[in-house]
Amino acid sequence: MDEITQYDLHGASFDQFVDFLFRSTLAGKHKKFWYWEAEVAFDPAQIATHYIKLFSEPQFLLEKFSKQVLEGAFWAIQVVNLDCSANNITWKEELPFSTRATCVRTMFHLFERLFAIEPLDTAPFMWWDSFCYDWFSGVRCREKGGEDQIMQDVMFETICRILALDSSSCQRAALHGLGHLRHPDTKNVIAKYVKNAARSPQLRTYALAAAEFEIQ
Repeated sequence: MDEITQYDLHGASFDQFVDFLFRSTLAGKHKKFWYWEAEVAFDPAQIATHYIKLFSEPQFLLEKFSKQVLEGAFWAIQVVNLDCSANNITWKEELPFSTRATCVRTMFHLFERLFAIEPLDTAPFMWWDSFCYDWFSGVRCREKGGEDQIMQDVMFETICRILALDSSSCQRAALHGLGHLRHPDTKNVIAKYVKNAARSPQLRTYALAAAEFEIQ
């Protein structure tokens, strides 16, 4: 078993947080999933603030890091394997829901200002799969109410905004997310997309499958 590496992000500045996420990926280029062996101590409120800033203004990353590093870091950010990932922050109940909802909503700008310019390899396409799959698998259910419903609405609103971006790769990522989120308004939104915005037969076919929640 590989040795666990411990990190302490208490008091970390935004720049230090970015270095942690992206420099760790750079240093671990021969160890792709470095975050599987990371144990992180952190203040959830502080990390949420850093994610909101990162997602709102991500353009600087394009000049600072290579495509390979961006790909690895954005996988780390979206999965549950990293203690301080955005996925885990989204469900930290000690944080106000408004803070967590803002973190999700600013993901629109991540797609608008970074992924639309550099679609990377798989991280943007799988982004909403990582955040939405619990509804697809039945771990979360809208009928339970509470955050299973209201966070689903926040994600749906955000994904629909991404679907409207003038980027085929962002649209495909949004469709992937809608196919897993299982929101009750999915069919209506995708019907409008297919009618007015689908750029290719492939996107149209994928959209229709997402509307029926028949994608993997």
